[in-house]
Amino acid sequence: GVHTELLTDGVVKLIKEGIVTNSEKTIHRGKTVASFCMGSGETYKFIDNNPEFEFHPIEYTNNPMVIAKNKKMTAINTALEIDLTGQVTAESLGHEFYSGIGGQADFMRGAAMSDGGKSIIALPSTAKDGKVSRIVPFLKEGAGVTLTRGDARYVVTEYGIAYLHGKNIRERAISLISIAHPKFREWLLEEAKKYNLVYRDQILVEGEGGIYPANLEKYVKIKDGTTVMLRPIKPSDEDLIKEFFYKLSDETIYKRFMGVKKYLPRQQLHELANVDYSKNMAIVAVIGNGEKEEILGIGRYGLDEDTNSAEVAFVVRDDWQGKGIGTELLKYLTTIAKKRGLYGFTADVFADNKPMLSLFEKFDKKNYIMEKELVGGIYHLRMHFR
Repeated sequence: GVHTELLTDGVVKLIKEGIVTNSEKTIHRGKTVASFCMGSGETYKFIDNNPEFEFHPIEYTNNPMVIAKNKKMTAINTALEIDLTGQVTAESLGHEFYSGIGGQADFMRGAAMSDGGKSIIALPSTAKDGKVSRIVPFLKEGAGVTLTRGDARYVVTEYGIAYLHGKNIRERAISLISIAHPKFREWLLEEAKKYNLVYRDQILVEGEGGIYPANLEKYVKIKDGTTVMLRPIKPSDEDLIKEFFYKLSDETIYKRFMGVKKYLPRQQLHELANVDYSKNMAIVAVIGNGEKEEILGIGRYGLDEDTNSAEVAFVVRDDWQGKGIGTELLKYLTTIAKKRGLYGFTADVFADNKPMLSLFEKFDKKNYIMEKELVGGIYHLRMHFR
């Protein structure tokens, strides 16, 4: 359904084609609600005396409390710039004005208050034919803050989605740098370090290898019927990885890391969360949405360019083991590796780690020709793809 300040040709076209029906609205069901319309003569003719349209004063349509009455209200706006802390300007660049604030803040706040609502900023990553980044360290002096750090919950560019709500400044900066144009990411990271927005040892993969492969996101259903999302790991997942690690038992950690590991150093956390997607891959199994995700398992492989094979390893949270998550991770990593032309996987597994050995052996018949060598209580597995 549509509840908007401005009605345009594009929205009217969707209504004409039956894509927008307003049948799911909480208030004014079956009606398109707006304050004014700017469009073609054809649009004006269509809405003239059309009972499916209602026009109300701005003080009604733009009232955040009215907007919030629509369940699952989604407000989508654009911006001129957004800085690494989440401040948005849609009206000016420095002292140069482009427009007024309009109803952007009203709709973003109304959507945020809506039951199940979302407030989204969607913008190209660059401007001026790619010469400047729209994601900047800080807004220019004199720029109007159209949306505060608390208003924009989702930010979308052609390079991905950053979820900002409830995130600290470091998490926001990393998330936004990750969806900036690749040629500006190094500059943004250096500026973030300069102003202490992120740790001085923070790393990000540069170039094409750092572009998040959104096409690899998928959903699977595990043994108990739970729907789990499999997706590539993100630089902004550091805190999720840390939470995941500290929920693992000592035994699970020992088997995964081949030794005792009581804590996860920050530098290693950076390395785990930052993957060169062009060579390597790390897939996380998560439940929840962007607002509250939990990692249930992690699978990854690292390419050995000399042999064109990869070392594979994965770990599943203790309370989710035995439900098929490990199987799904291995299956998906195998699919990705095959598509990329890899010859196979290698893995080191403790001889007493029966569940892991069983998993690899189960895949052996259909996917691999597997060789095993036992040395010092550790099986060295070499798996050649069929």
